[in-house]
Amino acid sequence: MKKTVFSKIFLNNVIIILSSMLILAVSSFIIITHVEYNARIETLKDNAKAITRFIDSGIPAEQLENLLYGFSHSANKNIIIINKDCRIIMESTVDGSYTGEKRIVDKKFCREVLSGKDNVEKGTLGGIYSSDMYTLQLPIAEQRMGRIVGAIFISMPAPELLELQGKLFGTMSIAFLAVLLMSFLLSYALSKRISKPIKKMGIAVRKFAKGDFSSRVDLDKGNSITEIEELEAAFNDMAFHLEKAEDIRNNFISDVSHELRTPMTTIGGFVDGILDGTVPAESREEYLKIVKDEISRLSSLVNSFLDVTRNAENKQELQTTVFDINETIRRNLFNFESRICENDIEVDVVFETEACYVRADSDSITRVLTNLIENAIKFTNNGGILRISTETHQQEVFVSVYNTGCGISSEDRKLIFERFYKVDKSRSLNRDGTGIGLYIVKDIINRHGKNITVKSVEGEYAEFVFTLDKGKI
Repeated sequence: MKKTVFSKIFLNNVIIILSSMLILAVSSFIIITHVEYNARIETLKDNAKAITRFIDSGIPAEQLENLLYGFSHSANKNIIIINKDCRIIMESTVDGSYTGEKRIVDKKFCREVLSGKDNVEKGTLGGIYSSDMYTLQLPIAEQRMGRIVGAIFISMPAPELLELQGKLFGTMSIAFLAVLLMSFLLSYALSKRISKPIKKMGIAVRKFAKGDFSSRVDLDKGNSITEIEELEAAFNDMAFHLEKAEDIRNNFISDVSHELRTPMTTIGGFVDGILDGTVPAESREEYLKIVKDEISRLSSLVNSFLDVTRNAENKQELQTTVFDINETIRRNLFNFESRICENDIEVDVVFETEACYVRADSDSITRVLTNLIENAIKFTNNGGILRISTETHQQEVFVSVYNTGCGISSEDRKLIFERFYKVDKSRSLNRDGTGIGLYIVKDIINRHGKNITVKSVEGEYAEFVFTLDKGKI
């Protein structure tokens, strides 16, 4: 039989509660019984000492008998006085357990008390009583000489103590059951509270396995267990990214199919036209240039896929050197001069110092800058601004690539560094791209042990900022 999380938690709680309650109940019962027994013995001692004081005072025998009668009946105890020869010289009993047939107590039951020690005996005192008794024995000493002249025995039936234990056991049993029931209910509620969200997550995971990534875990508002809330948030965040990743994958397949089909259709059509003579000889060179451009597009697309694969396998090792990041930025901007002029983009370069040295892989950082600048130009409005700046803070260099234009929505900012993710094409001024440029940028920066962030206001601007270690020359 399979055990659920609920059953395991509940069973463990039940075992712990039962064990704890059992240990607590037994120890409490023993302690309380011992305390009550000692309290009763102390009461009997006080009575016995009072009687001893009367005997020492020389009270007449008749008055002593009346006194014993009063003590025994008020305390509901049997009282016997013996002399130093263990002979019973006076008694007052309240039940039929004392027959009066034996007038001498066996010496083995008197030896210790006649030696001057307080003592407690359990039993019939050698047949003095017909049933078991708890008997407190106190010596009687002569007041002037201090000699032991006898002893006083105060007895109570053993069943009386057992009855006390029975009442105590009954009271504790009721309390034990009440606490146990309450503990079971609380344990049940807590077990449900912990296992319910886990069960919901299990259902959601099974949906994930079937390809449905829309499921989310929605916990009850009353569930305030921090770890469960954190697990819920992490799970839903994972579900969100899985769903988005699935959307990206589907969109990527669609985009790649389109990107591959369009140039291949164009190439195939032009080649067929050249072969069957449809394309006139004087136009063949122009069409072959178009075919060449389409082949370049295909080659670029395939190279992008290879780049993603190499980055995923981490085969490219960083070759760290110290170089001037400002100079690298200048060279990159020269490469985009024609496109910048075509779009009438204003370029603003802000360097804190003329030269700014960093320690990094020069080729990789060149690629980062190329992707960021190309991306910025692509989304900058005509007549807009492209601003690139560098500044140093302690041991890090901050590089910023800023552009005005359509900006990036808050939803796109969450996923913009995901592999194959492309922003809404309707917002782009240039629809080219495979959606892996920013993924590669983030991967390169992360492999340098640094981070890249994006800030944007939709419809106004976008800014990418990454950091590098400061270099010394």
